[in-house]
Amino acid sequence: MTGWLGLRGLTIGAALAFGVTAPAMADGLSQFEKLLKPQIPPGALTYKSAKTLGDNGFVLEGVTLTDNSDGADKKRPVPVKKITVEEFDFAGFEKDQAPTFMKAKVEGIAIDAKPSESVDLKEMAGLDHVNGDFLIDYRLDAKARTMSVNRVELDLEGLGRLELSLVVDGVDADSHKKDGAMDDAVLRTAKLTFEDRSILGKLVPAVAKMQGSDAAATIALAKLMLEGVRAGQGEATQTAFDALASFLDDYKKPKGPLTVTLKPDKKFSGADLKNAAGADDVIKALGLAVNYAGTVPHPPAPIKQ
Repeated sequence: MTGWLGLRGLTIGAALAFGVTAPAMADGLSQFEKLLKPQIPPGALTYKSAKTLGDNGFVLEGVTLTDNSDGADKKRPVPVKKITVEEFDFAGFEKDQAPTFMKAKVEGIAIDAKPSESVDLKEMAGLDHVNGDFLIDYRLDAKARTMSVNRVELDLEGLGRLELSLVVDGVDADSHKKDGAMDDAVLRTAKLTFEDRSILGKLVPAVAKMQGSDAAATIALAKLMLEGVRAGQGEATQTAFDALASFLDDYKKPKGPLTVTLKPDKKFSGADLKNAAGADDVIKALGLAVNYAGTVPHPPAPIKQ
């Protein structure tokens, strides 16, 4: 018993000594307040409450975002219900490196009908306001120089959703290359999904009205532009443009999302675009595919001799 008590006392003593000598671990909120908050212009971000979320995360509630930068177009404050940062690379940011990981969600973004002097959503599309959520989740393997964007999503309530994921090689997180971290980047794969809920049905007539036309003529013009690009091209191009044309036809009520995937079979660069002889070359180089559940054939117009 005496030996047990002695061991217990030694253990407690060591724990107390460690607690006194070891540096306090910073939580996510304190790191935000120390490293990120000072970088935000005064008045650009305010919030009613904040709490930590583990070592690398935090939650802000009752947020207001205001663009008060020089030359701002009198943009109005934007209320946001909640900002949740599940994890953020504070250590990399503190070393002046590009953060190697972040997972965050902005919920309840409330934009009124006239977010700026030059934009009037009520006049353009009959919208009194727009509510939305934004999500970003990415991770950079600095050693492999590979960035995986697991998900970037903008969800506009009742209007539509846009989601992007991609994998990029050749990304440098080195502090001396922070501004040019993507200079040598090469796309490996990408996927873009657009889910329409009503936004096209509102925007197409609005754009037509601005152009002094009607919705049918605006869609016809858009399809005519596609026709000019697809003329004389091969099967892969025709398939992709059939999906795009069908999606335009169904703008009032699409039959599901439009998905664009890219999977280049080699390193793809700007030179590939510059040297492309036509849409076939671009689609082949990008490994591009367009999918839409409501796709129907749109025979290309005959080439005029």
